[in-house]
Amino acid sequence: MLVMPVPVFAQLPDAKLATPAVIAAALLDETRDQKAREALAREASPRATPVVHALLAGMPDRDEAEEYRRIPWIWRVAVAAGRARDEAALEALMDFSMPRDDERLRDWQAVVLGGGVVMGLSQAGTSPRDVIAPWLAGDATRHARWSRTLDLAERMADDAGVRNGTRYDALRMLAVLPFDRVGAQLTRYLSRDVNAELQMGAIGGLSDLPDPRAIEALVQHMPQYTERNRGLAITALLKSDAGRVRLKAAIAAGAVQDAWLTPEQRAKL
Repeated sequence: MLVMPVPVFAQLPDAKLATPAVIAAALLDETRDQKAREALAREASPRATPVVHALLAGMPDRDEAEEYRRIPWIWRVAVAAGRARDEAALEALMDFSMPRDDERLRDWQAVVLGGGVVMGLSQAGTSPRDVIAPWLAGDATRHARWSRTLDLAERMADDAGVRNGTRYDALRMLAVLPFDRVGAQLTRYLSRDVNAELQMGAIGGLSDLPDPRAIEALVQHMPQYTERNRGLAITALLKSDAGRVRLKAAIAAGAVQDAWLTPEQRAKL
């Protein structure tokens, strides 16, 4: 009987005691155990800003391959802070990640802000817009930077030259804007012929918009979603009373098939 050797990985640093540079080096070290590194990213999330700063250290300005080697670990740290609703960590991370002055919105910044801060807060069961609003109140500079960042995100979401995963993050950022401004843009990405990842970003963005038109858009396009995205849309509708009422009506009218719901989703309806 052939016995395969069990790989031995170097011990990872303590997320509370190690320097951000040591943590970043461990996260990027592909010779170390993947799951252990993912756990380290979660444990390091209270120190998200210095760790992300360290993950970016020495990265060339326009080296896409290197940026995307680091982005998955930047995202894991950021989204862990969002899912934990660690507002102190998230506020500092947002300040660090917003473009300044005439800077472009870099891909890693969209990943942090859309995939980490906004999506993380949404997955924590809270409204990203409501959490972020107090951070902007009384700080004109921060408010202006955030407004400009959202302008850039609107353009990035439609930029076919940007990777779809990052366009997803840009679409998620739009959830903090009014439906009158971004509803049509998000709804365009619900169609059957749209890339599944972009469709998912639009569903996520609309699910965080407190507007009955967002609910209506999610329901009306239900037959056009991929199976996975349909499940996400149904879960999003089940988060609010208005969403549940509209979903029930759509099922009763035959616009949404009851078979599309899982037993767990049906129990929440």
